[in-house]
Amino acid sequence: MQNMINDEDMMLRMHQIHKRFGSLEVLKGIDMEVRRGEVLAVIGPSGSGKSTMLRCLNRLETIDQGSIEIKGEFLAVQNEQGYSEYASAAKCRELLSCMGMVFQQFNLFPHMTVLQNLLEAPVQVKKRSRDEVLPEAEELLRKVGLFDKRDAYPSRLSGGQQQRVAIARALAMQPDIMLFDEPTSALDPELTGEVLKTMRELAAEHMTMVVVTHEMAFAREAAQRVIFMADGSIVEEGEPVEFFQHPKEERTQAFLQNML
Repeated sequence: MQNMINDEDMMLRMHQIHKRFGSLEVLKGIDMEVRRGEVLAVIGPSGSGKSTMLRCLNRLETIDQGSIEIKGEFLAVQNEQGYSEYASAAKCRELLSCMGMVFQQFNLFPHMTVLQNLLEAPVQVKKRSRDEVLPEAEELLRKVGLFDKRDAYPSRLSGGQQQRVAIARALAMQPDIMLFDEPTSALDPELTGEVLKTMRELAAEHMTMVVVTHEMAFAREAAQRVIFMADGSIVEEGEPVEFFQHPKEERTQAFLQNML
């Protein structure tokens, strides 16, 4: 598998991605690119394929057709028979280690303290020493405003606090790209703001981010580009101001009228 792009700023590229679950085609030829430092917001109705697209990016789901590139190298490529083939296991691990993911549910280890949750993966997966990782983990907890909770267990935290720990835990692996799958959808409205504040701060630091979200204000204010998906396809995309003020497609217009 060879490099296809020399553009050093291209972080992610999906080309003609198809994904089926049995006879149901969930993704119908998705083309998507994300450049270094870009925040891409992905919006659309439930069942439109947004989360599946995100899960295909980090191989939680495998694609049937199309190609995926991460930082200019192929994670998957379409063969002559028209089906997607993945890179070697070692290459997949290397490429996927560039990405951190934050889910709807927080998925913290309940038997570990907040600090232990952050230390676990860098020590166990990256084989780094605890003493080396510890100051970085503590700094990340300061970043998300939870240093004072370092010795607490997840059950003692609010949902918003748990999600901020989950963001810090993903960042502890030092990813180049962060993927967010509706990170505030499981939260009460009053807790949503603290998570979005953390995400806005990451965006301001030019972290490359793909954010599946139903928070239109975040998409409008923090993203450089917005994609609207429906029925497994990308219907429309554009810069936030133009996208929200002058949507071109009827399907986009109808969705935004219901959301705004």
